[in-house]
Amino acid sequence: MPSTQWTRVGAAFAALVLGYAVVVAGNVLLGVFLAAAVYLLAWLIDRLSPGHPLDDMSRERTLAAGALALVVVAYAVLIAANVLLGVVVAVTVVIVAWVTSPYGPVARWLDRK
Repeated sequence: MPSTQWTRVGAAFAALVLGYAVVVAGNVLLGVFLAAAVYLLAWLIDRLSPGHPLDDMSRERTLAAGALALVVVAYAVLIAANVLLGVVVAVTVVIVAWVTSPYGPVARWLDRK
């Protein structure tokens, strides 16, 4: 597996999620699942999007996905009191925004055929 920027960032973020799940939330299994999901996302971004993956999305799409992820995490922390759920939903928002982008990996794959 190539050791590139996105996989290193993903591994660091996955370690933080796992640490939070184990130490603060006391939910090891959910933490392991989320850490694996976060690392998988970083690995997919690295493999499917050469260069800078945010270039696959328009500026408006990037800002909208970031704002929505921020709102989701803020809601999860302040109202739902469940940070891990907020991380799951925020990661899902970013994945969907990136994959469904007109210049994203799925669009490139479909255009090749």
